[in-house]
Amino acid sequence: MDFDTLWMVAERARAKPRLSAEDLTFVREVVPRELEAFPHLQLPKAIRHPAGFTISGAPVGTFVRSTLLIAGQKALGSRFGGSAFYEAVEKDLAFGIMRSHFHLGYPKGTHCCVQCTLAVYPVLESGAIRYFDCGQLAHDVRRLITEGGWRFIKPPNAKMLHWALRGEPQ
Repeated sequence: MDFDTLWMVAERARAKPRLSAEDLTFVREVVPRELEAFPHLQLPKAIRHPAGFTISGAPVGTFVRSTLLIAGQKALGSRFGGSAFYEAVEKDLAFGIMRSHFHLGYPKGTHCCVQCTLAVYPVLESGAIRYFDCGQLAHDVRRLITEGGWRFIKPPNAKMLHWALRGEPQ
């Protein structure tokens, strides 16, 4: 899988009203075919995000899931056009967020750590998870970030924060 292309397509999905024909083909056909083993994927140990920060370890998976949902929603519509692949990604990410709250007691909408929560924020902001009141969760997570609550007591990576809150590289 060409993860660099996936990151770039997702960035264009966040920034532009429409994706190119090539981007649409990539999201609709290439991604589901190349990642058909989802959620049992061999992911890179580390990625360099186009916004200028590096992610390693478990957050790589969360960023991949979030990226897939952002790109999938733009290419296929708000409910992923009935794509079994993107619906499985949606369900997997939703369950991870719910586990963080119900099993670990973390605030609603957050994930396991700061990096994963920042990865999830744009997905919540775009309303890409049908199982949640994404607008309310995005508002609550943003408040945690801006007020320094939960794990945001210590300032997160500035480039990652800028990307999550504005969708633009710093």
